Amino acid sequence: MASAEPKSWVARRRGARVMSRRLAGTLFVMLGLMLWARAAAATPAGTVVGARGSCSTHGRVLKPGDAVQVGDNVNVPANGNLQLRMSDGSVISVAPGSSMAVASYDVGGSGRRVKLSLTQGVLRANVAPTRGPSTFEVSTPVGSALVRSDSADLFIDVHGGSSQVGVLEGTVDLASAATGQSVSIPGHWGTRLEAGRAPVLPRRWGQLEFGAVIRLTECCQPSQQ
Repeated sequence: MASAEPKSWVARRRGARVMSRRLAGTLFVMLGLMLWARAAAATPAGTVVGARGSCSTHGRVLKPGDAVQVGDNVNVPANGNLQLRMSDGSVISVAPGSSMAVASYDVGGSGRRVKLSLTQGVLRANVAPTRGPSTFEVSTPVGSALVRSDSADLFIDVHGGSSQVGVLEGTVDLASAATGQSVSIPGHWGTRLEAGRAPVLPRRWGQLEFGAVIRLTECCQPSQQ
């Protein structure tokens, strides 16, 4: 009659089976997270709807229909223009000689969380209304503009150590990165912010002031590149 296995061997075998099941479970969870992250990364923040000149991101020239992802830094040359339709329906128009980064663009059932970064140049953001809570922010080297209304139409001009913000529709708060002080800009008003200072009190902008930035951000016919 065969002798029974020592209890220590049986315990080791059981322990090995438990560890194997745990390892398989861990690998399954990791694979699921990797697939989820890949799917999230594949969701574009926006799509190019108009381009003129060699507008690019990561050295790739953009043309209508191309996707723009979170993390992309978009560069528009001095003879170019670019227009993007974002995943929430907002339209971003970028003027010649501008550089803009898409830091985040999260739109879902829990609301909207958007952060763009304009390091130089001019952009127009026609922010579409959305369901749920919304954060739509454009940062600059000297401060940030945060949309406070459900929708908005605003311009941001960054040159040197200053930025200007003009609001056609909606309400936008402009805050200084240096002092933390902010001002609220209503529709048809605008103001400026100098490096190291608090924002200047807003004033009503005339049609000529709005007309100048509108012309800069008017997009082109679709690129033929």
